[in-house]
Amino acid sequence: MAIIIKCIRGDGTNEAEPINDSLIITERMATLRGKRFLDDPDQGGYYEVKKRTLKTIHKGPDIVKGSWIAVTDSSLGLSATPLKVTGITIDLSESDGVWATIETEQYIERQTNV
Repeated sequence: MAIIIKCIRGDGTNEAEPINDSLIITERMATLRGKRFLDDPDQGGYYEVKKRTLKTIHKGPDIVKGSWIAVTDSSLGLSATPLKVTGITIDLSESDGVWATIETEQYIERQTNV
């Protein structure tokens, strides 16, 4: 017996065509396949991923790879926008102080129906 996967976006009103694959036989496989559908732009993609690199004064050890930060920058059009940290490097300079270069990903919900 195959498992049929329903991928639903947002408030539940945007449902994609069901995924029906005879090779999907466990709930875990179905969850992974549905996640791949929602994450992969070639398959419909729930989110558009925008990569951003930010440079700021280093303020402490709280920003680590895998964490989420809220960024406000009017020149980038960000207002407490959640960004996922994918990398961070710390630069130490006697004259400039301590700076962090933070690599991030912003997940923007696609406006088109999946």
